[in-house]
Amino acid sequence: MSGSGRSGTGDHAYRRNRAILLAQNTVCGICGHEGAQTADHVITYRNWPRLPSGRLAPGFNDLANLRPAHGSMGGHPQAVHNACAFCGRLCNQSR
Repeated sequence: MSGSGRSGTGDHAYRRNRAILLAQNTVCGICGHEGAQTADHVITYRNWPRLPSGRLAPGFNDLANLRPAHGSMGGHPQAVHNACAFCGRLCNQSR
């Protein structure tokens, strides 16, 4: 898995599917409020099935495992922080 870390958020499939997901819906799957700008993995990296080699089984970054979420996008200083305008949470980081 390439990109920004073990969660797979730098992966091409994740970025492509996040764009598709957010074009269809920006209601946060965690708090239920509008305005989500990132995608949360429903089944987390830690709990995703592994192949005998130890690598993630296919499908981790598929649309079926993503939902819109409020939260920080990236761990670098210029990251966009998309806290919920209603409840103020960075939902993806607080679950």
